[in-house]
Amino acid sequence: MSPPSLRAFVLEQVLDAQARVPAVVGRDATDVITPDRTLRDAALALLVLPGPDDQDLTARLLSALREFTDPEHPGYRELLDVTGAPHPVGDVRTPSVQALAAWALHRAGDLLGDTDLAAEARTALRSVTDAVTRHAWPARLDRSWSTVLDGASPLEEAAVLVLAADAVDDGTPEWSAFLSDAARHLERYVHGDGVWACLTPRGEPDTVHGHRTRASALAALAWTRLHERGQDGADRARRALLHVQAHHPHVGARGYWDRSDAASVVRVDPVAALHGRPDSPFPAKLVADHALLALAARRTAELGGGADGVDVRLKTMAEEAAAEVERYSDPRAGGVFQGQGSWFSTPVDPTVPLARHVMVPPRTTGSFAVGNTTYVPFHGKHAQTQLLALAALGDRRSPVPAAPALTEPPQPEPFDNDLTRVTSAPLSEGLVDIPGYLRWLRSTASGLGYGLTPYRAPLGLRSDRTAQTFSVLHVVSDLTALGEPVPNVPGVLAGVFATQNADGGFGEQPSLPSEAFTTYCAVLTAVVLGGADHPDFDRERCVEFVRACQRPEGGFGNAPGFPCDAWHSHLAALTLVALDARPERPDDLVAYLLNCQNPDGGYGNQPGSPSDTFATFRVVDTLVALGLRPPHAEKTVAWLRSLQTEAGGFRYRDNGVESFVGSYHAIAALYVLGALPADTAACTRWIAVRQSADGGFSRTPGGPSETTDEGFIAIQALHMLEGKLNRSWAVMMT
Repeated sequence: MSPPSLRAFVLEQVLDAQARVPAVVGRDATDVITPDRTLRDAALALLVLPGPDDQDLTARLLSALREFTDPEHPGYRELLDVTGAPHPVGDVRTPSVQALAAWALHRAGDLLGDTDLAAEARTALRSVTDAVTRHAWPARLDRSWSTVLDGASPLEEAAVLVLAADAVDDGTPEWSAFLSDAARHLERYVHGDGVWACLTPRGEPDTVHGHRTRASALAALAWTRLHERGQDGADRARRALLHVQAHHPHVGARGYWDRSDAASVVRVDPVAALHGRPDSPFPAKLVADHALLALAARRTAELGGGADGVDVRLKTMAEEAAAEVERYSDPRAGGVFQGQGSWFSTPVDPTVPLARHVMVPPRTTGSFAVGNTTYVPFHGKHAQTQLLALAALGDRRSPVPAAPALTEPPQPEPFDNDLTRVTSAPLSEGLVDIPGYLRWLRSTASGLGYGLTPYRAPLGLRSDRTAQTFSVLHVVSDLTALGEPVPNVPGVLAGVFATQNADGGFGEQPSLPSEAFTTYCAVLTAVVLGGADHPDFDRERCVEFVRACQRPEGGFGNAPGFPCDAWHSHLAALTLVALDARPERPDDLVAYLLNCQNPDGGYGNQPGSPSDTFATFRVVDTLVALGLRPPHAEKTVAWLRSLQTEAGGFRYRDNGVESFVGSYHAIAALYVLGALPADTAACTRWIAVRQSADGGFSRTPGGPSETTDEGFIAIQALHMLEGKLNRSWAVMMT
């Protein structure tokens, strides 16, 4: 059964009967994640959805937009409750949002043949442009347009105002004058081949905020419109887009990261997150950005005149960006997911896929709070993303990919899945401070579960001890491996099963969205603690949820329909094996995983991606758990061993950097294949010196302890390096 077209999905699953737009839905209208409504979404819906013959839809969307009208001041409130009541935090004036609303009014006037509505739109936009120029292009004003609330000047604000003013221009001199002023203002963001995403209130480049893909795409769109009006802008548009193309590509995958720093480097930046404009310190790959990139690159390429093959590069960029939007389309339910995050093996090099955006500012659209950390699950379908994707792709059904052919099935190799035997002997005396680590580990206890750290309200990027499904698995694993009893097993199981949702999957905490990732953590914890047949566990629904995460390509994503990769295929497969189940299409899964192998013997996270230790362990481990012998194992072992450094750790890929998490994956992959690192003693010392003074472990020697994840890595890897970990345990508890 093919999914609905993108426009049909928005009309049927996003809009309600009154054409109101909830901010975020899950798979479809039965799962609304954020029912509150934003002015930006209401305006975008009116700009994108109706065609010339959709007068009824236009009228309903216009009525929904009118609900944001502020009866006391010019302009619109920017946030309404699901009931239609205004949120106090929406009593502001964000120039780009107000301009979009005026632009949407103008479009409604065009579609309905209402000249009064078009005139009203111009009056509304004039209020915005007058206030912006009077107050030096601020990011936000109060309801009366008289007080600046945020004096910084984001590039996005200026770019959207250009597009809106160009759209409502009726030929009077005021619009030409404003656009000339805006063109001069846009020049202030230019530096070298890039554009700053923001200026400080003093009008200087905001180097902490750096460069943003979204802002660059919108600026390029603005410059193309200025160029078409006779002002110089084509070269500026090209340079802004080519800077993204040169500096924002995802390492080892497709698409573009949402940001780079002042030096045009994509990296984790805690300083910018804490001291710059509020944002997550972690870059992400956002589908909405790619939709804007596709629009901007396509439009700029059409201008022609680019030298040195620039137009070809822009056309390629437009095609690649549109392909990313299609890749994140749900092949079953329809709609488009928000994007892709990543864990980082080092501060500068992104690696492991993560289907959430971590440490976003509080009250970010679609976000959930877990202790002192807020995150956005990327398998939500944000209204803004659907509408921008529709603008970029048009109303079409994305092609449904197929699984590769399984040309050489691996040889069977029985797997016993025995989790009753954990270790053959304790770790060597004096290797690390086990009593100190156990004190640290037990201190993470929180209610019926365990947190990522033992700290209640830490600063910096450190997590607190709020109980999480992810951390419970780590603590249970390490206590069991160290021969220590798990306190209050019935309570721990009750806490774990409280996180199961109606769809059968498990979330990080009760009521949070289901993920393959957190479902694996919950199920393996339950199995190890003897709770596989617990009365609170809906086993059948759990299996159904995991099986639903399998994509047409054969691999599994983090949620039903979400793009697949080796990482989440591994977690989903282990969950099914732990429950004595199998994927519905096991051959397609195996074919997908084998298609991730490269000539060097390693595996990439997706077919065509370069080999890294993360993906290599995930694929090898999945095949073993499915009772299959990984092909070319000798070559894989040789490639993994070649990554060990003189210090003892492992680079996570060829020409990559030494990585703590990457080293664990290399060690585990070797162990599962019946091998060890070439220099086991050096590797053991390399891990041991990362124990911190409080007993926990850090990714760097002498650093503060991090989370139970780092502790798990150290304890499990040390057991493997000494040959003392049951192979089945090493396969299943990862």
